[in-house]
Amino acid sequence: MYNIFYNWWKQIDKLIFFLSIILLCIGIILSLTGITEIRGFESTYFIKRHLIFVFISIILIVLISFQNNKFIRRISIIGLIISLILMCLVFLIGYEINGSKRWVPILGFSIQPSEFLKPFFVVASAWFLTKGLEGRKYGFIIVFSLFIFSSCLLFLQPDFGMTILFMLIFFSQLFVAGLSIIFVFGLIMVLLAVAVLSYFTIENVRRRIDIFVDPSSGDTYQIELSLEAFKSGGLTGKGLGQGTLKGKIPEAHTDFIFSVAGEELGYIFCSILIFIFLIIIIRSLLLILKKREAYSLILVVGLVSIFGLQALINIASAIGASPTKGMTLPLISYGGSSMI
Repeated sequence: MYNIFYNWWKQIDKLIFFLSIILLCIGIILSLTGITEIRGFESTYFIKRHLIFVFISIILIVLISFQNNKFIRRISIIGLIISLILMCLVFLIGYEINGSKRWVPILGFSIQPSEFLKPFFVVASAWFLTKGLEGRKYGFIIVFSLFIFSSCLLFLQPDFGMTILFMLIFFSQLFVAGLSIIFVFGLIMVLLAVAVLSYFTIENVRRRIDIFVDPSSGDTYQIELSLEAFKSGGLTGKGLGQGTLKGKIPEAHTDFIFSVAGEELGYIFCSILIFIFLIIIIRSLLLILKKREAYSLILVVGLVSIFGLQALINIASAIGASPTKGMTLPLISYGGSSMI
């Protein structure tokens, strides 16, 4: 047993591992202070759930890092199929929140299948794209069919932010796979078309974009409070548990967890937090470039895109640099599906 863990410890990248654990610990602290303020007497229930999700996540990090590529591919394809089935069930038994059906109740838990879809799809798409590059055209047929089907399910929920994120992740994989720039440009046009279609067909999307472009056109209560939290926090913050605005910001422990950090720990800490995300992203890309192997490169770029783009969207929403979007900050925000 000792030799197994010793060999594992030698093979993993310790910097990425430690930084990931640090983000999980920061998430525990920030979520606990946010949940306590928001949930009142129910806070212990949510705190226990968050700690359970973190514990499960750490176990998964270690267990999956023991596995070989073949096992991970098989698990991902099975997981992708289950995720797509659950996303179909969302329309039948799922419940609606803020105009979207994204969650399905299973054994007392609310599961968001789209969160599981992303990593499973990235692994499967990397494999099928690699097969396509090797001359097996069925690889391209399968991966584009899965992409179109998954995108349609996300759009119909409707979940505009997740649809755009999902497309960007896949486009990043296509880009590093070496597909022609004309083809990639065509896909970007599709992305823009989806954005325009969403604006004119989804009221919630149109309202958020209108408010972002012209704040006087609607309710900016959430983003105003978020910006005020950063201002009141200053350089060093008010101190853990001393924030007052987090209790007023809707979804402070999930979508606006970065605002809680800004108020209680300040600008310097927020900058360090962003720096940690950047180190993980850059370190991962530098490590994979050394391998010069198509499957690994396409796979890791996809996974890093999930991590980096989701963090970018969450932080940009919190500071008012983009329209607000219900998206968690990876490894930090409260939420079982996104955490796991």
